This record gives sequence, structure tokens and C-alpha cells, in this order.
Amino acid sequence: MSVKAIPEGFSGVTPYLGIKRAALAIEFYKQAFGAEESMRLDMPDGSVGHAELRIGGSAIMLGSPCEQTPMDSPDTHKTSVGLHLYVEDVDRSFARALAAGATEVSAVKDQFYGDRSGSLRDPFGHVWFLASRKEDLSAEEIARRAREMFQQQAG
Repeated sequence: MSVKAIPEGFSGVTPYLGIKRAALAIEFYKQAFGAEESMRLDMPDGSVGHAELRIGGSAIMLGSPCEQTPMDSPDTHKTSVGLHLYVEDVDRSFARALAAGATEVSAVKDQFYGDRSGSLRDPFGHVWFLASRKEDLSAEEIARRAREMFQQQAG
């Protein structure tokens, strides 16, 4: 079976929020809006590296800001919201956006969580994450790969 470039349950643009206290925000969204947590990756320092929630059938992504991301919480100079867009061919779509005037934030590359993705800033300052799914992985496999990556970076 081939992997779908756009995963099940995603269509169109997905908001991506940068939140310093992401774990508390997740609990708030559950209580306030009935959010359901579909995926979560906690970092070695206890922050939330990435989480996916469903609110009213729509997906949102969020994570605790860090030095490696172009986003931060709303109380800083960085943007707090990024737009995540799954596309059929991330390399082609990324090149098209650059040709239209976007600037690269991070190059397109294969990621440990099964996507091939990169980020760019549009001419108006908004951050976009473009991605194509390359591997369908379980949450356990993503967590295992993340641990290995963090151990390599620490060592």
C-alpha cells in the first residue's frame, strides 16, 4: 500500500500555534472547546514538541516554541501562528512559493516523523509549513525516532 502525500483527516490549511505553555493550552482547549488530542510528542525538557488536536472535526497543530522554529508565543517578536499545508509534491510546491516571492526559513528535507517538509515566510510575514507524508508511522515509532534524534544531538 502506498503512503498518501496528504494524510487522512487533513485538507486545506491547518493552523499551527506556537504556545510557551503548550501543555496547559492543550488542557484548556480540551475543556473549553472539547478538543481531542490525536498526537503528542513531548520533548526531553517536558515541553510539547508537537501536538495535533481536533476541534469540531478540524485539525490544529501546536507546540512549544524553541530556537529551531520561526514561531514563538504572541508576547515576542516572532509570529505565534504558522499555516501547515499538506501538498502532493512538497519540493515542487516549495519551489513555486519561493518563485512567487516567499523566503526560505528551513529547507525541505525528510523528517523523523514521516513527512518531507520545509518552512517559508510569505512576503507578508506569515510562516508556512509545507509537507508531504512519506511514511505512515505509529505514535510509538515517532517517539522512538525522536528519542534517538535527541540522544544524537545531546551526544
